[in-house]
Amino acid sequence: MTSEQHTGSGPAAPAAVRLIFEYEGPDIRLVSRQRVDAAPPPTDDLTGPHPTAATAGESEVKGFWVEVRDGRQRPLYRRVMHPPVRHDAEVFSDDAERSLARVPVDEPKGTFAVLVPEIEGADHVALVSSPLTPGPTVAAAAEVARFSLTPDTDETDETPEGGR
Repeated sequence: MTSEQHTGSGPAAPAAVRLIFEYEGPDIRLVSRQRVDAAPPPTDDLTGPHPTAATAGESEVKGFWVEVRDGRQRPLYRRVMHPPVRHDAEVFSDDAERSLARVPVDEPKGTFAVLVPEIEGADHVALVSSPLTPGPTVAAAAEVARFSLTPDTDETDETPEGGR
């Protein structure tokens, strides 16, 4: 071991915040916020509303992403993800031709985690999504939930789409 490892001096380990969310239908709530010494995934493009907007030639951007924003709503970090709310489940099938099948889930319920960097000046994390309803993603994405990143505030804020 080096003296830096023994004394704790030297460059600090990357800091991130692990956010754990629960959802029931389209309602999402933050249930845990924990600082961890880990390197979060790199940010996706911050120059547009969504990293694939320019290349896809779309005027209405669709999908799901997480943004860390400052108090003026400016994105500081963006991570594009698969929509976390699952409206179907993969199950084993009795059909000999197909070992697996997808079945609809009437009342989606679950948990997902996101690792975001700890950024100076960060105020909140926003979840941006096309409608969190069953079926193809056909509508433009909009903010569906917002949660404070400052430890002295409530875990959640009211959101524009009625989420938590």
